[in-house]
Amino acid sequence: MTEQANFDILVVGGGMVGSALALGLSRQGWRVGLVEGSERKALLQAPAEATGVDGFDPRVSAISIASQRLLEQLGVWADIAAGRHCPYQTMTVWDGDGTGRIQFEAAELRAPALGTIVENRRIVQALFAALADSTVELIDGVRVSGWRQEGDVRGIRLEDGRTLTARLVVAADGAHSRLRQWVGLPTREWDYDQQAIVCTVQTARSHGFTAWQRFSPTGPLAFLPLLTESGDEHFCSIVWSQDTEEARRLMALDDNAFKAELERAIEQELGAVEVVSRRYAFPLRQRHAKDYIASGFALVGDAAHTIHPLAGQGANLGYGDVRVLLDELYRARKVGTPPDHERVLARYQRRRKGENLAVMAAMEGFKQLFGRDELTARWLRNTGMNWLNQLGPVKNRIAAEAMGLD
Repeated sequence: MTEQANFDILVVGGGMVGSALALGLSRQGWRVGLVEGSERKALLQAPAEATGVDGFDPRVSAISIASQRLLEQLGVWADIAAGRHCPYQTMTVWDGDGTGRIQFEAAELRAPALGTIVENRRIVQALFAALADSTVELIDGVRVSGWRQEGDVRGIRLEDGRTLTARLVVAADGAHSRLRQWVGLPTREWDYDQQAIVCTVQTARSHGFTAWQRFSPTGPLAFLPLLTESGDEHFCSIVWSQDTEEARRLMALDDNAFKAELERAIEQELGAVEVVSRRYAFPLRQRHAKDYIASGFALVGDAAHTIHPLAGQGANLGYGDVRVLLDELYRARKVGTPPDHERVLARYQRRRKGENLAVMAAMEGFKQLFGRDELTARWLRNTGMNWLNQLGPVKNRIAAEAMGLD
């Protein structure tokens, strides 16, 4: 027998973005359902791969000040900060094939940190703890199998036979969003022909609460600082984006050979790489939905856009979507406008699409500039980095905008 539940808003996808949106909507008084294909307990437990190098989750995010403020407003940041996390005060970026170097300092911005490195699982745990005390109805452990629309009511079919209906359905179901495909929102996308290698390392020297990023023609390498419960500063999460063939070569190396390659690539800024966890590699593809909205439907996070990880902005762009959609739906509720009103959704798209495209274009420009090996390109980027590093006000303005500081 088919059951049917009715909501004002259904959010599909219970990851970092979808769960934050559902929690925020419930605080506004909407009747909210959150659909997640995985079981809640599986989503929150430590993954099997988080067993080496002090048990760090290989998936981490560089949470900006703006994203932190959103999580504070949702009442979950204190829970996140009570666990393992690492604020960083410095970011050092340099060209591995030249002399260009630029350094950003939180002190110059009169900020406590440039951002915070947090394991993705910790964020989800904090959000789900808050969801348990909210009015959100969690439908977990079941996947969505279809979409239908009848007038002002939209519905999703679940694999267990249930149909859930709502005025507004929001897809937060990731880069390969099935809902986006069923609704018929096309994307513009291309393959970078690169793979990102992620793992956790222990280094001989302290990271000094610094995020390190070195560019090379075959792709960037980032060392993101981590902090153990006991305060040990010798752990980093790495994201090493390399051309596909080079990534495959690196993945095929044994641990000792891989550690040697890492030390060379980071120019031994942190001394010897002493321990390395299991490595994972995933292909990189840029994707952007041509429209974020349809009748009674909206996209957020990776369902709307995916970006090269060279600047670590993926999670922050998703939280930017959440912040704006919450703002527009709050305004709608105050004046009695239904959540699926076309003007409400149009304002959300207008406010987010341009900003996301600008960030994605900037990241693509960086990738192309640092991927070119000819003398003119090397001179341009090295001269530009050194020049910008000397222009404190300009450099700090760029950093402040990336952080979301007013």
